[in-house]
Amino acid sequence: MAAKRKTESSTLAFLDIISCGLGAVILIFLIIKHNVDIGSEQTDDLKSQLAALEEEAQKLSDETEKLRRQNADTEQAGKSLEDQLVESDGKLAALRQQNTSQEKQNKLTEGELEKIEVEAPVDQVELKGAGQANYIVGMKVEGERIAIILDHSTSMTHPTLERAVLAKFDSPTQRQRAPKWQRTVRVAKWLLARVPVQSQYAVIGFNNSAGLLSPQKTWLPASNTADLAVTIRNIAALSPSGGTNLEEGIKAALNMSPAPTSIYIVTDGLPTNGSVSCAKKASVTPACRRSLMGAASKLLASSFPRGNVPINTILLPMTGDPDAPSLFWAWANSSKGIVLSPSKAWP
Repeated sequence: MAAKRKTESSTLAFLDIISCGLGAVILIFLIIKHNVDIGSEQTDDLKSQLAALEEEAQKLSDETEKLRRQNADTEQAGKSLEDQLVESDGKLAALRQQNTSQEKQNKLTEGELEKIEVEAPVDQVELKGAGQANYIVGMKVEGERIAIILDHSTSMTHPTLERAVLAKFDSPTQRQRAPKWQRTVRVAKWLLARVPVQSQYAVIGFNNSAGLLSPQKTWLPASNTADLAVTIRNIAALSPSGGTNLEEGIKAALNMSPAPTSIYIVTDGLPTNGSVSCAKKASVTPACRRSLMGAASKLLASSFPRGNVPINTILLPMTGDPDAPSLFWAWANSSKGIVLSPSKAWP
């Protein structure tokens, strides 16, 4: 008889299978939900970064537009400056051409000015070009009797007021060697060298007082070179000092007999001393200096009421005296003279 096969029963209950399946579903659900939350957070972060980048891009765009406008303005300004530069180059070329023509005309009119080198003390002075009719910016040394009135006050040592004030504490030798005074000596030599040979001259020096620097108390003929040499030595030997009393210089010229027919004044500004009462005070104001200038003008006006004696002035530089040029110009204009404010290179 055949043996019976044993029937094996499953040890895994159906409920267990269901439970496992449900657990797997729950686990999958949890995993999927967690990932969704993570993705949402990343999305928000990316959106925030994108918004920041867009804001930064807008700022960069605005800045770029601003720079573009500035660049356009700069290009326009550069073009305008370039146009001005071209125009200036044209004007400069025209001025250079005009200056060249003027220089040629000056050479034809003036001739070649020769330098006169003199040091004090010396035994002999050679005045080259004496008697030549030379011109500088319209100024001509001419007249039958020429009076040269030379300022040798302390201010004639330096072109700045501060240094000129301190010069009163310098030694006589230092004041004599001061740059402005050395230039003054050259100006005086230039004037004397251009006095026409047929004319007569006198050189009067003034500071607080006045006196003749030419060797005799009378008009001297320009043809006498020995007297010219002595006059130059007398000027070069001076040491500037004291105040500026232009009235005294004018009086000395008017005391010459016969009277001068032309006057040349070498100074650097308005007077600081004279007959006006305000000059007696410790400090002389600008208004007082104008009054002193007016007193000197009245002296000439009383002697030459018709204004037929030219008053020419060579005005050397001095800071702090703004009224001087206009007042000297008015004086010269009333007498048909001129005022020269020379450049540093002259003479």
